[in-house]
This record gives sequence, C-alpha cells and structure tokens, in this order.
Amino acid sequence: MILLVIFFTISTSVFGDESILCSPSVCDGVKCPTLPEKCNIQNATHSGTFLPSPEACNCCQYCLENLNEGDECSIGYPSAPTPTSICGPGLACKLTNGNLYDGICSRMMTTCTQLQDDYDERRKNGPNLGSMEVRQTCTDEGEFASYKCIPGQTCYCVDIDGTRIFGESDFTSLPEMQMQCKCSRDYQQAKQLFGRELNPSEHFRCSSKGDYDTIQCMREQCLCTDATDGAPTYPNDPMVNIRNISNQTLGCYKGDTVGIYLKKCEEEYITILNETETQKMKNNYNMILGYTFPNCDIDGTYKAVQENSTHKYCMDKEGNILTALSKVDNKTLADSMDCKCLRALSVMTTNEKPSCLENGNYTPMQCRRGSCRCVDGNGNQVCKATPCEVNEIDKDTLKC
Repeated sequence: MILLVIFFTISTSVFGDESILCSPSVCDGVKCPTLPEKCNIQNATHSGTFLPSPEACNCCQYCLENLNEGDECSIGYPSAPTPTSICGPGLACKLTNGNLYDGICSRMMTTCTQLQDDYDERRKNGPNLGSMEVRQTCTDEGEFASYKCIPGQTCYCVDIDGTRIFGESDFTSLPEMQMQCKCSRDYQQAKQLFGRELNPSEHFRCSSKGDYDTIQCMREQCLCTDATDGAPTYPNDPMVNIRNISNQTLGCYKGDTVGIYLKKCEEEYITILNETETQKMKNNYNMILGYTFPNCDIDGTYKAVQENSTHKYCMDKEGNILTALSKVDNKTLADSMDCKCLRALSVMTTNEKPSCLENGNYTPMQCRRGSCRCVDGNGNQVCKATPCEVNEIDKDTLKC
C-alpha cells in the first residue's frame, strides 16, 4: 500500500488532532500588519502572492506584492529583512552586472517558456506555423501545464516536463478546469520513487481523465474522495466495507449494484495475484510461474497495448481487441505499437476522426478539410519545414 500509506499520513496531519502549540487561542490579541496594496487589488496589473506566514502559527495573512517585468528585485541573503515583494507569475529575478543578490524581474527561461517563445516567433514572422498547432501552456513557475490539447480531437495529461502520461478526454475548451491530472502526476512520482510500475492494490485509482477517482477502497474499506487531490470528501464519516458500498452508504457511489468497486482488469489482476500468493504460502514457494497478469491502467481498466507470446494487441478499456499483429510476421509494426490513435477514436465525439496505422498508431500524415499536415506520435501537428500544410491533392509533396 504505497500511495495509500502516503495518503493516510497526509490525512492524519490535515484532519488529526489540533496542534498543542498552535491552538485557536494562541492568535487572540495578535495585531496583524496591513497587507500591501497590490494584494488587496488582485487584477491583471496589480496583484500579490499569498504564502504561509513566516511567523509562528500563521496567525496573520502574509502576502508578497508581485513585481512586473523590468522591476528591480532581490533574491535575498541570510541577514536580509523579511521580503515584501516577489517577481510575478512567469518571471524570475535575473541578477545583473555581477551582482550577487539584486537584479531585474525577467521572463523565465524554461523548456516550456522556450516553446512558447518559438511559437510566438513563428506566428509573428510566418508562414511556418500550422493551423492545428497550439501554443504551449505553462504554469506560473514555468513548468508544463497538466494537459495538452489537439484542437477538435482530444486532450491528454502530461507531467511537469511535458511528457505524455495517463489520462485522456474528449476535446474541451476549458482543459484547465477539466484536466487537473493530479492523480496521474502523483502516480508518476511514486513510480519514479520506487523504480517500477505499481500494481492495482498499491496505488490510488484515477479517473480516465487523470484526476482522482471519487471512490477509493483500501483493504476493503471505502470512502469518498475529492477528484482534485484525493482527500476525503467527508472526513468525519466512517469508511464503508467494500461489500456494502451503494448509493445509500456512500454519497459518491454511482453504480446500481451493491458492492461493485473493482474494474474488470484490476479484478482479474488481483484475482491472479491472490491465487499466486496462496500457492506460495501453501507450497512454500518463492516464485510461481505460468501465470500471465493483464496490463492495467491506473483507472482499473485495460491498458491500450496487451500481448502474449505470439501477438500484440490494441484493446479498448473493457478488454475488447481492436487490432492484432503477429510479433513475427509484422515485427516492425508490432514493436512500435502504442495504440494512441485507436484509443483517441474511442473518446472523440467529433465526426472528423484522425487516420490510424495498422498497429493503432497515428498516421504521420493527417488530412482534414482538404488540407494535410504532419503529426507526432500523440497526434499533435509538427512543422519540420515550410510549408507546414499542403492541399490534399498535393500531399505527396509533404515530407512527414
């Protein structure tokens, strides 16, 4: 129970007993300083960043004025007074003239912001910008936002470095609201920490969009959780035995049948896992051979790519085969199979579908409304040379 242990540790700190040192009465009589003017305004040009107070027990609000690009700033030093300002979102204090502490608020230079600058430059100068290219979205810290969208098709989750991770949905114009991807990102951190994939009994379950599932069951005890961060929705309510969960016992339960929690893939995985553990204990074995575990995604459904000794398959979330390739007769296509295109088709509601290769991957050249473009393995338009797009009648001239 790796992520589950982490969760309970956090939950105890948040919902546990009141701190002896910082009881509510400790702040009685504390006179708080006036907040900076910008912190009270909070608009596009005048704003502030609220942080935990540096004083004990956080009795008073603490806010730093956000500086604008070009404003003087300081990174501070050991004996410096408590700061009152900070470079605003997307800005960093760039030291000037060999100064060790003082500088100018300047645009952050990260991989994400550099992609934004590249897009802006190509848009300004043209014509090497595709009609389906999208400007990269970055956080205030210069990291990649949790999502990336293909116009009119799908949105999918990415980690802070911009690499695609689990989580996909139909295209939305408000991905920042509907694709937080916190569960998927937390799983990636846990996987890196432990150096391996985690099995379904070792991590929180995510939704298909990469958020936390609103029901979590641990050691056959279940509770409602927040989709954004996985915290208990009703922290004071008792947990419910997995056999008794229903829309009467758990407000977040959406099923019609009592006691149904496990998805098809995770149920198959856990059944095999329990059987092998039983065989180990019964026969005093260290290892059991001959069992094949399914590949499950972190929402409890089947991963897109499955395989046996002779074939690789693209599967839908319920385990139905979408396409199959022999590992011998179609080795090249089988080796590169990722099924991202076929899976995208299953979540898209638009009539304009991308074309897929025999192995379920995106066709490198995609045509839409009489125009053809090159795409990467995730379906995003890429512009390697001018022109970025050609009329469909001239598609043989486009090098993808």
